[in-house]
Amino acid sequence: MNLPIYDVIIIGAGASGLMCARECARRGEKTLLLEKDALPARKILVSGNGRCNLTNANVLPEYYHADPVLITSALKQFSFQHALDYFHQLGVLTQEEALGRVFPQTGKSTAVAEALKLAVKEAGAELLTGQEVLRVKRGKTFLISTKQGQNFQSKKLVLACGSCAYPQVTGTNAGYELAKKLGHTIIQPRPALSALCVKETAVARLMGIRSQVELSAWQDKSLLARAEGEILFTNYGVNGPAVLNISSAVSRALAHGNVPLTINFFAQIKEPKKFLEERLKQFSHRKPKDFFAGILHESIANLLIDFIGLRKNIPMQEQTPNGLQRIGETLTAWPLTATGVRPWTEAMAATGGVNTKEINYNTFESFKCPGLFITGELLDVDGKSGGFNLHFAWASGYIAAKNVSEEK
Repeated sequence: MNLPIYDVIIIGAGASGLMCARECARRGEKTLLLEKDALPARKILVSGNGRCNLTNANVLPEYYHADPVLITSALKQFSFQHALDYFHQLGVLTQEEALGRVFPQTGKSTAVAEALKLAVKEAGAELLTGQEVLRVKRGKTFLISTKQGQNFQSKKLVLACGSCAYPQVTGTNAGYELAKKLGHTIIQPRPALSALCVKETAVARLMGIRSQVELSAWQDKSLLARAEGEILFTNYGVNGPAVLNISSAVSRALAHGNVPLTINFFAQIKEPKKFLEERLKQFSHRKPKDFFAGILHESIANLLIDFIGLRKNIPMQEQTPNGLQRIGETLTAWPLTATGVRPWTEAMAATGGVNTKEINYNTFESFKCPGLFITGELLDVDGKSGGFNLHFAWASGYIAAKNVSEEK
């Protein structure tokens, strides 16, 4: 088979793949980027509710579920400032919003996706869409075969296939299968950045209601994960930023059974016990519903009154001591039980993937298959909500490209 030999072929034209292709081509590599979908960058386009939260000013190892040594190495080579400068050089103006989140100034993810696609083209990389890779054979070179009957050959190969999250916008298991056939171990992928289903059906009474809380997940009575922020009650359980940021840990723990959750509605109050004691003195004449007016949404108050067992038509001063004690316990640690995560079609990311112990943390090259590099969400790396996953995708693609070139 007399095929032209590329210096590097990259499978997957998502965030890390586009970054890697641009950097490889810019460094003089003969580069081919293969994408199974008709359009590249589809996950970039839907990220951040279509606004593309492309990085975060607070990007640090503790915001990731991954080996901290890997994340530290990646962030040292591609920092927050590096990301900002990089996209500014591509012509993307950015703005920083609450919690360090950075978006394109246009407010649309197309600004990032189009800038990257143009940069790939201008660097001289070849992009072929509608090419689904079925097989990779490792010999003196990598031989790549696609479902469409095409064959390609390269000296180096980058798997940037992404995870199986969001299958409606190119999420796939294909990358895991290719990595496995090239010698890698796959840690069971599970949904991350996902809403949670809960056992308590009464939560459906709160559907559509939002509240600022501190949400905690527990395993064997030990704290598993904690996040502060907005929670959205749904007909199946809970959603919202606070939920998304504990969902990765909960998703993994669910493999061993249901996961207890607690909601603290008084996260912003330094001394909740003292606060409630003073409120009871001030409003002891009020009935429970009126007592909670101004501190809880009416529907949340009604549900918690039922949960605590307060007598609705009796003033607070006439409630039982046990009922009064349970008010503080419930408002700072209302118990729920996570029974599952929402399906892959609703998960924004995946936890699990290629075992990172099988790659070089400084280069993203495989220890199992020399000349193979693995980047982005295909690896067992997932970050919290707020631009952390995209930052890792840029970083891993950039670092892999740098090392593909340096190995020549």
